[in-house]
Amino acid sequence: MMRSTLQDGQHRNPENRSYFTASFYHHPDELESEATETGWHVRALLIIEGFAELGPQTESQWSDPAKREAILEIARLSESEPSLRGLGPHLLLIAEA
Repeated sequence: MMRSTLQDGQHRNPENRSYFTASFYHHPDELESEATETGWHVRALLIIEGFAELGPQTESQWSDPAKREAILEIARLSESEPSLRGLGPHLLLIAEA
């Protein structure tokens, strides 16, 4: 399942399994080019849940103001770095016509 998803972006569930729904995954470079090809002006392509999400015990550290600021700083530093786009499970494309 993972091999085919990475190969063509088509995520299909095996028969009789209750995994995530069938879906299409954009490659980060393809998402931006699709927007520009249709006439949109891309303002930003941001990583959502990047390195901060990968950190150990992020949720439990959120209540500590100093640790929360460190988590947010990591997110700010990495959210717009093109070389890291594939690490985040979600991307946010901001564009205008």
